[in-house]
Amino acid sequence: MADERRGNFRRFGRRRKGRGDRPAAPQQPGSPEPAEESVRPGPPLDCGYCHKPIYDLSTALADREGGGPVHFDCALQRVSEREPLAAGERIVYIGSGVFAVVEYKDRSETAFTVKRRLPFEEEGKKQDWRKALSARVSSL
Repeated sequence: MADERRGNFRRFGRRRKGRGDRPAAPQQPGSPEPAEESVRPGPPLDCGYCHKPIYDLSTALADREGGGPVHFDCALQRVSEREPLAAGERIVYIGSGVFAVVEYKDRSETAFTVKRRLPFEEEGKKQDWRKALSARVSSL
């Protein structure tokens, strides 16, 4: 009976795990080979605030005034300096280039209320340095 099951797997074209032993798909004749320069990252860009290199652009945010990349920690520090906080409030990153002032409802800090949204990046604007990063990630 086990042999019959094994035969059914082969007959219906199902494969077991471990597809890594398949040969790579042949390159189409006339198609350009991927350029190594497009995959290899360039020199690191400098932070607009602290002027130190940013080695991981995927964690950087775009400065609202200049559009250049800044460290996440530098952006958080800049927002914290500008925004006055009441007792029990904290600043958190909620995504898409937006920070928020939140107040937690309990001691375990699992439920919270967003008091104010603090946009850091300009909404809907895609920076050139982020487009280059996106192209490198999609080529992997």
